Amino acid sequence: MLKTRPLHPGFGIEVLDLDLADPASDAAVDQLVRDLDRHSLILVRGQALSNQRHVEISRRFGSLMTHVLKQFLTTGLPEIYVLSNVSENGKPIGNHKEGWNWHSDLSYVAEPSMGSLLYSVEVPPEGADTLFASMHLAYEALPSETQARIRKLTATHSYAGYYGKAFADRAPLTDEQKARTPDVVHPVVRTHPVTGRLSLYVGEDIVKQIDGLPPAESAALLAALNQHAVSDAFVYRHKWRQGDLVIWDNRCTMHCATPYEDDKYRRVMHRTTVAGTRPF
Repeated sequence: MLKTRPLHPGFGIEVLDLDLADPASDAAVDQLVRDLDRHSLILVRGQALSNQRHVEISRRFGSLMTHVLKQFLTTGLPEIYVLSNVSENGKPIGNHKEGWNWHSDLSYVAEPSMGSLLYSVEVPPEGADTLFASMHLAYEALPSETQARIRKLTATHSYAGYYGKAFADRAPLTDEQKARTPDVVHPVVRTHPVTGRLSLYVGEDIVKQIDGLPPAESAALLAALNQHAVSDAFVYRHKWRQGDLVIWDNRCTMHCATPYEDDKYRRVMHRTTVAGTRPF
């Protein structure tokens, strides 16, 4: 039995006294896999994970995805996507200013990520928190008439649209990257495939439109849902420490990175991404 405590009244747990670097912890990892379905967010502090061990643990959650931005797969293990402001030999070792908007990882592909495992290698002493919002809580708090209105709607998720907004100062996506990330359509309300619980499935920038509505109505509804989804009542703010491993369920949470003094502090984060299935 794992020793845990809640992170937020409605979702998320911290697991205490667990050393994931020890291969003998694999049975505990299998318990984390089961707990993720119920709690949506898991924190394990004080870890000392090699890159290989990070990948091994992640594989127990499912098959791993490789990010389309190959230039940030710099650890020698392509399963690890590096988020960092650090440059070595004149080249960035990771993607900087990634995720500074509310989103669910890889919602822009036909079969989005089931979950992500983010490990803090080096963190600033202040700033760079990550916010997590429960989309189960957000959906369940909507008025019943709004739930009925959006229950069967779909939305278009666009990586090209997001990239153009978030990284306008960078070289555009290559033809290969665009070919790998065509626009996709997903339900606005999705069903958790294990628990059957419903959640909102929206996001800033990535979601281009709600389909079948006039543009003005689509924009207004999307803005209202996004604003509601990240209300304080549904949000947990994570203050990183070196050695934190945070695991989240992309099927029923959104998250958002926050700024820090990136000209003063170094930040190095390693993320693995677990494959999922088509939302329904």
